[in-house]
Amino acid sequence: MTVLALSSSSTELPIGGVWELTVRVLDADGDISTTAPTVTVTLPGGSTASPTADDVGSGAFRALYTVGTAGRYVARVVAAGYGAADFAAYVSATVAEAGMPTFTDLDDYLGDHSWTDDELTDALNAEAAAQRAACRVAAVYPDDLRQALLRRAQRNLAMRRLPLAVLQGDADLGPAVLPGRDPEVRRLEAPHRKLPIG
Repeated sequence: MTVLALSSSSTELPIGGVWELTVRVLDADGDISTTAPTVTVTLPGGSTASPTADDVGSGAFRALYTVGTAGRYVARVVAAGYGAADFAAYVSATVAEAGMPTFTDLDDYLGDHSWTDDELTDALNAEAAAQRAACRVAAVYPDDLRQALLRRAQRNLAMRRLPLAVLQGDADLGPAVLPGRDPEVRRLEAPHRKLPIG
């Protein structure tokens, strides 16, 4: 006896997106059951909703729920006497231009520094363009891309004082050439990187 998830058990959606919860109910022999499950969606604020699970054939049942606020949603689909399946969705708001990182955000991120507002804006614009060239930047701008952009801009500013990207070493090691890519930026942007084709 089991409730088998047919749709993804973990997903990301924008606000206003439709969350599809599809399961198949099987009895103890692994045969299809017609027992309709109940669905309980728990919203980020703790309230619940109960969308109806419709029979879509072959023992499969589907419930659709439109997410209205940002945050983490969880859902439990229970077929009495057959078990349950759990689902999670993380819902994010789309980010307009006003919500993108600004030179003020970069100023706060850097802490004490001597860069001017124009220099911060210049570095941020250059690195935002570089990020768009390297990554898929959708309407939902997640926190990992935001942190990567601020770090990119921080590195851009730091490298301006090292035009050859070389640090003075000591008598034993000599000068050190800095790597071309920041490992923390690579880590944060990894899920969003464009894949080269060809």
